[in-house]
Amino acid sequence: MRPTTSKDEIIDRLFELFRQGGFEGVSLADIGRATGLNKSSLYHYFPGGKTDMAAAVIERARAWAGAAVVEPLGRPGPREARIDAMLEAVEALYQGGRRPCLIASMLIGPPDTGLAAAVGAIVRDWLAALTRALVETGAEPVAAGRAATDALARLQGALVLARALGDRQPFEAALAAVRRDLLAA
Repeated sequence: MRPTTSKDEIIDRLFELFRQGGFEGVSLADIGRATGLNKSSLYHYFPGGKTDMAAAVIERARAWAGAAVVEPLGRPGPREARIDAMLEAVEALYQGGRRPCLIASMLIGPPDTGLAAAVGAIVRDWLAALTRALVETGAEPVAAGRAATDALARLQGALVLARALGDRQPFEAALAAVRRDLLAA
């Protein structure tokens, strides 16, 4: 394997590793194999080691979520267009339920690294943007908050089911149900 040359390429590969194995399930040897870099090269890019690598992955995930989920939810326009943009991004990220969730994977790890708080920020951003979109399109604020929380819980739960069962149907059904319920909220 040719060595990875840019930090962005390294983070892309780390994203997939951490998405698959979580913080605890990925070793420096795994990282070295995936990137083609030895430990000293990895520490050059990430002086804090694996924790810095995980933080860079979470930062990348938050930037993606901001651009692909939060920003479209904040665009002016009808609720349907906003919700559809969010769900299309979620479906693409998880490849229709075939890919694991980085959020869930990264929550399995040592609590003192600050990674859980960084992952929580992604979820809070998403919940806030979805709640705002619902309120801006006519929903009552408390009901909008409940609908947003329910939607994320259903999507995440369905993703776990789809992966555990090896069947995309639970995730596809959740996407449709979440869309229906958010449009009705």
